[in-house]
Amino acid sequence: MSAKKVAVLDIGSDAVTLVMQDRKYANNFAFKASAEYDGFQDGEFLDMEGLFRVVDSLVRECEASAFCELDEIMVGVPGEFTSIVCKTVEQELGAERKITDRDLDALYALGNSYNGEAGYTCISASPVYYVLDDNDYTITPAGRTASKIGCLMSYAVCENSFISLFNRISESVRVPFVYASAMLAEVMYVVPEKYRDEGVILADVGYISTSVAYAMGDGILHATAFSLGRGNIAGDITTVDGVPFDVSLELVDKLNLNLQPSVGDAYYVSRDGETLSYDVSRINAIAYDRVQNIAEYVHEAIKMSEYEVPREAKILLTGSGIANIPGARECLAKVTGRAVEILSPDLMQFNKPRHASLAGLLVVQQHQIVKGKLKLFDLLYKLKDKFFGRNKK
Repeated sequence: MSAKKVAVLDIGSDAVTLVMQDRKYANNFAFKASAEYDGFQDGEFLDMEGLFRVVDSLVRECEASAFCELDEIMVGVPGEFTSIVCKTVEQELGAERKITDRDLDALYALGNSYNGEAGYTCISASPVYYVLDDNDYTITPAGRTASKIGCLMSYAVCENSFISLFNRISESVRVPFVYASAMLAEVMYVVPEKYRDEGVILADVGYISTSVAYAMGDGILHATAFSLGRGNIAGDITTVDGVPFDVSLELVDKLNLNLQPSVGDAYYVSRDGETLSYDVSRINAIAYDRVQNIAEYVHEAIKMSEYEVPREAKILLTGSGIANIPGARECLAKVTGRAVEILSPDLMQFNKPRHASLAGLLVVQQHQIVKGKLKLFDLLYKLKDKFFGRNKK
């Protein structure tokens, strides 16, 4: 039997990216392509027909390029469409015995009350920590001996409206979809373990959407999202100075907020054979105000956490929005009063901050390929059997 042909679909706020795994060689990809679209804002897609078109185009291009039909696509659900719910789950094991993976699976399922009711469906779950007999805290309980096991479980739940929309896209492209939390994938497989053990804040600033999470152990304790990013910086330059938006986007790519410009210093952009110049001081002032605004939103997002976030918890800044702008990291550190580091994935071909969610999802899927099932993500909401079974009437 030939291996399943699987791919990851990363839903950004400016572009959709499809990457097909190469089942023969690790960290090699049989297909990769992105397509721009209008994106989403405040938890709503701005052009659903456009979304259908770009996904259909990417799937068809992938299947034609790889000379195959895809068997499954893992869709990364953005932070604007998910919520994090933490629950303490406990189970008696009876007589003292070794804990098995099956016990952990049962524990995950015990706390999952999000089966599509109340507007949400659980798509991913992971433990913050486990507690065994005599308040023995651990992250790796399998193989340990105990008579009872408890866990602070972090459930990522997705809005049913998102799943319903992508179920329709799945039907249109005739490929089964599974769903996973993009933010949890980043936390688990892009954030280094040493940071998660101490407790860390992940800030993924994108084009017009930003997700912030406070993570510890193998789970997320708090997460929220807001609709601001790189596109808003460009929008401000256009609004304030009347610069064409496409030129403003290119100016954002050239920004260096650490500069102390002299009179006459300029950013240069070429258009239609003409070189346009823009005053560095003016452009930087406009851009800095928006970066500072984004930093203030990140600061407020951290303060919203129901769990105490230690002052020493650092921020890992990633995403396509501001991570590559010199001076943005320093601005975020100043506003939040926290140490800030730039986070890049450790995955060949996808090792830039803008690849963070995609890289995390690819590693999640690679674990699924190698192990045959996901350990920490085995509560993925699977569409394949439910959807195609329902439509074979």
